[in-house]
Amino acid sequence: MIPMRQLRSNPHFARLFAHVHPLFWPILWWSLNRLFKWYDTSGYEEILFGTTRWGYVYVAFVGDKRPDPSAYRPYEPRLARWDDPVWESHVPKAFALIPISLRMDAAFPLAGLGLSDCGWPVCTRNIALIPNTS
Repeated sequence: MIPMRQLRSNPHFARLFAHVHPLFWPILWWSLNRLFKWYDTSGYEEILFGTTRWGYVYVAFVGDKRPDPSAYRPYEPRLARWDDPVWESHVPKAFALIPISLRMDAAFPLAGLGLSDCGWPVCTRNIALIPNTS
């Protein structure tokens, strides 16, 4: 319990003691201590309270409850979405607009050696051409 002298000298509660008649200060002191104990165990973030001229404290409004630390929280992604501009390339626009050559000799340097009927040791007619980007 908080001593009455400490409560009375606190600037947050001095107005309450000024509002209540000095005869009823023990009731106000007891009511405030009871309110503080309830507030510590209630789990509310904010409360709005008032007092009567006789020192009784009443709760006028209670705020939201504090979030439970063991409660489920939705997944928060650590990386940006794929459509985010952060994933864009740093290649200059002039180079990004050059079309990639799909000629056989540019994509595969060994294509012109005549190693099989299609130009490879193993025929690759059904495999899509992958351009040489090195």
